[in-house]
Amino acid sequence: MRILFWPTKVWVTLLLSSAALSLQVQAEETDVIFDNSIAAPVDSVPLKPIRFTLYDARTITSIQTFHWNGGQGATPGSIALQGKDKRLFGPWKATGVADDQGLNNAYWLVQPNTLLEAGTYTVLDSEPGTWARNPAQGNVGIVRITGQQQNLSAAETATTTQPIELIPPAESAGESVASADITPLTHEQQQLRAEELFEQIRQTDNYDYEQIERLYLQLLRECPDSDKAEESYFRLSNLYRMGMDPPEYGKLRVLLEEYLERFPDSDMAPEMRERLLRTYESSGQWQQVVEIYDQLIPALPEDHQYYLVKLLDYANALEGNGNREKAFTYYQQVASIAGGEKAGNYDMSDFWLRVAQNRIDVIGKIQAEQWQDLVALYREQFSKMAWAEMPQIQELLEYAEALEKSGDAPEAINQYRKVLKTDQGYETRQAQLARERLVALGS
Repeated sequence: MRILFWPTKVWVTLLLSSAALSLQVQAEETDVIFDNSIAAPVDSVPLKPIRFTLYDARTITSIQTFHWNGGQGATPGSIALQGKDKRLFGPWKATGVADDQGLNNAYWLVQPNTLLEAGTYTVLDSEPGTWARNPAQGNVGIVRITGQQQNLSAAETATTTQPIELIPPAESAGESVASADITPLTHEQQQLRAEELFEQIRQTDNYDYEQIERLYLQLLRECPDSDKAEESYFRLSNLYRMGMDPPEYGKLRVLLEEYLERFPDSDMAPEMRERLLRTYESSGQWQQVVEIYDQLIPALPEDHQYYLVKLLDYANALEGNGNREKAFTYYQQVASIAGGEKAGNYDMSDFWLRVAQNRIDVIGKIQAEQWQDLVALYREQFSKMAWAEMPQIQELLEYAEALEKSGDAPEAINQYRKVLKTDQGYETRQAQLARERLVALGS
């Protein structure tokens, strides 16, 4: 996770010309139209659209999005704006800007110099999977927009607010935003176009995932009200979950959240909600998981066939989010039910009892600071794992902490590094703690 600071302003001279207007604007004279960056930790993948409102005509001089991406930056793509009636402005090809610590491509910058009329606009970034969001600012994408106020007549505004395409169609074909201003299709036209795109998908090589993804996204963009739209969300989520290696959890989260916003009462909505929950879990977004279970668990009947599983999942999420004490009470509840008279009401109750009891033992040793015993317990546990099993990130962190506190710093460093590797760039709480300990240990 990264604390965000915007780089020092660069002084430039911008030249804007149109049929009715020719202006020379200096960057130091522009106003900040929108800026939601604050000195606070950031995560990747915006969970909500980011919009801003112009109350008068403005020349947009710069748009800058932040792509921390776990300290890797991201190869610049494109940025666009979407206005009234889904009218698209751009996309504009971005250039990479280093942050104040020298991370290349931490920021994507475009300088469109295009005049927009008053209205509300949505910022579109071609790579939401690496676009940073700020949980303290509503989990929307981090963006800074500057512009120059203009006093234009309606006629002048009409001549200067045409969408500007700075990326040739061939170059922008793979972007997730459209490369031109698309006239909305009628429902009948959408149906026909969706059938054409589905036929193209059927004819595409089954392993050409990039082309399949592009076609599904094109269908969702051009034919959002067609009968094929909902199916496309489902199929594309399968591609992100099971086709991509590793799974594209960032894209999957965005896709599923958009689906549930559009089709909250669909017959497929329960399945898609479950997929979203598992996606949050797989990418270590424990706060979101806990929020879902906070609503789910109180309404879950005790005779539900997956009652014990859900309690364990909730306890695991609570631990992941740092609430070990509350998690402990749920592990105890599972152990009590699975080891009591009602055990026969649930499938695999013996297994769930062992899982819960194991966590109770681990937490007990942590609370008693029995670090040598915890090291021995984890070594035994890991040695018994099947060849395809992997320790969970929470277990790796606890093992590393136990090694460090029992005096084995070199092996603790190795395990902290495994925590970071298991994190896969999602910047979970466990990864943050591991990174802090590596710094403290001089590694």
